[in-house]
Amino acid sequence: MGRVRQVKHDTFDKYPADSMELPEQALLTTWDCLPDFRDDLVLVGGLAVRYLTQAPTGGLPGPVTLDVDFGVSMGADGGAYPGIRENLSSHGFKWEKGRFSRKFQGMELFIDLMTDDGKSDKGTAVIDEGLSVNIFPGINRALACHRTVTISGKTLLGVPQQQKIRVAEIGPMLVLKLNAFGGPSGRKAPKDAHDILYLAMNYLDGPAAAVAGFQEERRIGNRGLDYAMLSLRDFFSNPDAQGPTACAAFRLNNQHDEPQNEQASLRIRQQFVTLAQALLA
Repeated sequence: MGRVRQVKHDTFDKYPADSMELPEQALLTTWDCLPDFRDDLVLVGGLAVRYLTQAPTGGLPGPVTLDVDFGVSMGADGGAYPGIRENLSSHGFKWEKGRFSRKFQGMELFIDLMTDDGKSDKGTAVIDEGLSVNIFPGINRALACHRTVTISGKTLLGVPQQQKIRVAEIGPMLVLKLNAFGGPSGRKAPKDAHDILYLAMNYLDGPAAAVAGFQEERRIGNRGLDYAMLSLRDFFSNPDAQGPTACAAFRLNNQHDEPQNEQASLRIRQQFVTLAQALLA
């Protein structure tokens, strides 16, 4: 099975203003239809960024996503029929090319599953009766270190729903996002750089708590931590490095090199370097 194909736009303005609404409906639909697997699932990715952070202020680009990402335990066979694939297929999601997808209201929704076999840097592992999903170091820590968030909204059928959903905590999330950018399977996607900075600076408990949460992953032995540290050193060490520049490009819609955006771009890039230094300390 090949690597999961991610849908990530390269600039903030390419995401619809309501881009979070359908993925949230897909999240509520998924959580509702997988009651036997909830102890084996944790929300990661762009939706997790939303639920771990305060709303943006002053026109600052906020979290955006076009999919739902779950970390899943290696042992998530549920112990009973039906399995994950059967449950999601009954709600119109098809398993194709390493992910679940469903077209809804002119938009293609995706559900991605990631796991951690405790030893591999990348590749795939089989869970739930032959369901082969991608390996990302650090998913096991996200499963162990999470907060429960009450989310209210509607399912894809339009049914009002309220669910208590497990969301990866700030430390594991920063590790995963740094690895998504520059780890073994890193794509250097500008959106991932934006997510890292937004996560840390807008975390519900404050930036200092975000840094402390990341440093706790070092103490606890998160196996994705070494890759996250390398990502910080290799791609976020100075304002002209690939990571801060990608973040500025995403937020300023690829106009970060324009003279009128010079100060805004520099401010974003310097803020990222300051964050990287704090995470590395």
